[in-house]
Amino acid sequence: MPTLSNPQDLLPLLGSVATADDPIASLEKRGSVFSPSLKSSLKPRRVVKPDQRAAWNKAAAKAGRITYTAGKRPQLAARALAPGEYEFSAGMRTSAANEILAGLLAAGTIPDTVFLDEILSSGEIDLLMGAFVVDKPGGRISRFQITAPPTIAPLRDGFDRVALTIPFRLNFERVSHIVSGDIRTVVTFATGRLRLSVGLVTDVVPVSIAARNLEIQLDLSNSEDARLELDANSPVQRTNPPAPDQADGFAILLQNALQQKLAATLRMTISASIPLPIGKLEIHETALLTRGDAILVGIKVQGTPSPGNPATLTARFPNADTNFFTRLHDSVLRLIVQSAARSGELTRIAKQTHPDAVIDSADIAFGNGTIKMITKGKIVDLCPLGVDLGFTTTTTLTITLEGTRIRVQKDTSNDLDNTDVILCAITSLGLALLAAIAVIITQGLGLASGFAAGYALGVVGVLTIMMEFDSEDFSLVLSDGGDNQPTFIELDFPIPGTDLLPTFTGTFIRLDDSTMLIAAHLGTRADVLNTYFYVRFQDADALGIARAMKGVTVRLMDRDSPAPTGDDVVLPRPTTTHTSHHLPTGDIATTVATTSERTSDETVQTTTTDHTGRIRIYIPRNKLASKGGNKVVTTTRLNLTTDQETTSTRRTPISEARPDFYFRVTRPNGTIVDTLQIPAGFFLNFQSTRVGTPTQPRVISFGGSGGVIVASKAAGS
Repeated sequence: MPTLSNPQDLLPLLGSVATADDPIASLEKRGSVFSPSLKSSLKPRRVVKPDQRAAWNKAAAKAGRITYTAGKRPQLAARALAPGEYEFSAGMRTSAANEILAGLLAAGTIPDTVFLDEILSSGEIDLLMGAFVVDKPGGRISRFQITAPPTIAPLRDGFDRVALTIPFRLNFERVSHIVSGDIRTVVTFATGRLRLSVGLVTDVVPVSIAARNLEIQLDLSNSEDARLELDANSPVQRTNPPAPDQADGFAILLQNALQQKLAATLRMTISASIPLPIGKLEIHETALLTRGDAILVGIKVQGTPSPGNPATLTARFPNADTNFFTRLHDSVLRLIVQSAARSGELTRIAKQTHPDAVIDSADIAFGNGTIKMITKGKIVDLCPLGVDLGFTTTTTLTITLEGTRIRVQKDTSNDLDNTDVILCAITSLGLALLAAIAVIITQGLGLASGFAAGYALGVVGVLTIMMEFDSEDFSLVLSDGGDNQPTFIELDFPIPGTDLLPTFTGTFIRLDDSTMLIAAHLGTRADVLNTYFYVRFQDADALGIARAMKGVTVRLMDRDSPAPTGDDVVLPRPTTTHTSHHLPTGDIATTVATTSERTSDETVQTTTTDHTGRIRIYIPRNKLASKGGNKVVTTTRLNLTTDQETTSTRRTPISEARPDFYFRVTRPNGTIVDTLQIPAGFFLNFQSTRVGTPTQPRVISFGGSGGVIVASKAAGS
């Protein structure tokens, strides 16, 4: 092996010993020979603590292959945005949206029954009656029942509206009024479909200061072109169906009635939450339209040139198995990382590795199967005579698809400003330091939340995963699960308004020409992670018969005072400490008394029962904890010289991981009853679970026993 006589000779070898405690000894053990002059210059100049070196080595182990160069000054060649191109776009097939609509109906977010005779006036009912030929007389239009999940379909390419079809049964009923309520007898009925043209809209939901989710929604308040179509075998038929080019006034009347009933859910989410990889950047404009069987959305952010052109939005599903995609131009990430460098955020992250680290600039770009991030910085006063160690670190991810398996090769290249600082880097703090800084920066950018928090399919979420895990871990997360059995990403939070968790299978990734495309098959599964309450409330009528408590206010409460027997929250005992000290103003005696206090019962959620007396309450598992009381710290300071006394009090919440839930119901007459004494309505030390189901809710009855009157009027609650 040739003799190593200068720093340049060392460069090709340093990557193999980057995490060694003594790189020179490791090279010699591998057979490298150093000239006497080079060996004499490789004497340690600074001592590194063992725990520091261990931390750097652990971080550098995630850097993949490590190389060292000097004076190479790497550059990125990114493609500029094309005219009208959106920095971020996403799309989903209407079949995926229809699966979500089915979940909305199953959960009761879309009500299955609307009482038209309670919404429309008698004159409007008479008008509707004239539109039908009934097979049996004696009934009037009453309940509109949604008999199957609504579905959507495109109307035409480039349009921001879709066709919404609602299968229904319209009952003609005889209503008998008795003391205890109404008795409805179905005389006959009509079956068919109500077709509407409804608008597509987007909603941006904040997740944190730096992350937001996009939801694609149907806006039922913006519906048009209502058509009422009856089945050929429907017992009731239309009198004179309107021609296709004529307005259907009776369908419009039904549409308006549905809009009144659905006022709280006129905007229904039909997509899984799509993470927006825009950090703190503001959205400048949004486009939403259909092409083929897909709904597409495009987003422009502040700071990028030119307005967006909807004509540039195209469906980018890579194959027939995928029904969801997101596409990102690297200009968004460039804005984020450059801003983070200018603001000092990257320097703050780098200082987690070394207190004298400074990051001057950063850049990122997508290439042909690669992601490159370059950070330029220095370690201040690292070398003798106050010389800074300047470096440029390039993190490169090379992504290849091997059948259904995604492989990621991670490489970290540390380019030193010149050869003079090579010896300093080796002998002062160790080679792992620079690789560790690169890893800490890429992980600490916070470009997106981790996949376990529910944002796995977002392009930046995937980027975060790739930066954090090695190739094998990444493949297990996003691709083959072993033995060629496909796995899916299990996300933690349900699609809004449903009891369904989104799942993704068959993940596809492609990088080229400054864009990253990620696609997958979006599916759903039953949510067994979060908390759901499905409860039906009943009360005795004038005849003592249990009737549904429809349209009443129900509050889910947490019992805190007095604490129920068996409560897992045990407040700490009071303590008192005494201290004294001397100040220029006199001798001070300080007494700190720490006590605990029970807080009043808190309202967790408020809702209203439907026509069957049923409620639905959803609580994310990370929001289940409540407050069990307060820690009260009272500090008294007595000036022994002047006899002046001051007192201050500070209260801080005491967390309760397992709340003690019960329900508080406001009757129509204003009285309030709760379920504390009803076994089915009190939940001691509650843990995340499901109480009841949409089809079989838990029944709580106040009819003659169990309920406890806690107030006389709602105003006193």
